[in-house]
Amino acid sequence: MTFYSPSHSGFSRTYREEVQIVLSGIDCVLHREHVIYCSSELTTGARLYNALRQYNLKTAKQLKQLMGESWFKATILEPNVNSAIEFAEAVRCSFPERTIVVTPAPFGAPGWSQHEYLAFWEELLRSRIKSAWFNRNWEFSNGCAFEFAVAHDAGLPTFDQGGNTIDLRAGIRALEAAVEALESEGIPCVKLRENLERLQAVRVGNEAPLRP
Repeated sequence: MTFYSPSHSGFSRTYREEVQIVLSGIDCVLHREHVIYCSSELTTGARLYNALRQYNLKTAKQLKQLMGESWFKATILEPNVNSAIEFAEAVRCSFPERTIVVTPAPFGAPGWSQHEYLAFWEELLRSRIKSAWFNRNWEFSNGCAFEFAVAHDAGLPTFDQGGNTIDLRAGIRALEAAVEALESEGIPCVKLRENLERLQAVRVGNEAPLRP
């Protein structure tokens, strides 16, 4: 039994207003606590690139055109979402107190662009996260690579799926290897390279001598 039923009222909001609404909902759970963020491949990553190899294609757009949006969702996106949730659950269970863990996988905001999703997760990482954990093959995911760059720019510790530290240099090496492997196959990886450049800029900034 419910006392109120959801209405069908229409609302018109800016992106920034929607972000603040979502963050306020998250704050209802966090109570000013900083928590763990779990990053996993979703729309790009190793599963996508394996499918491209299987069908001798170069881009996700080509794959969707050949196989259809429903196939892409069932074969690439949904398995990635399930894997991301399982990863977050495993990380949470690895702590005796079963600490709060955030995973982007279940979140959906109709009408948001990929850029807007990334901007939202960047704000969350910079304001409410104490460490970021990265699932297997993170270096092949545009989103994971972006989140890794944000985490290091924000000074957050980063860990792999086994709880081992991934320092900045190790992350750069992993991303360099991923970019080299994909480009050698003729697979475009513009976003991965952009995030590699972000990481390299963070390293330069960290190594720059302090001015007297």
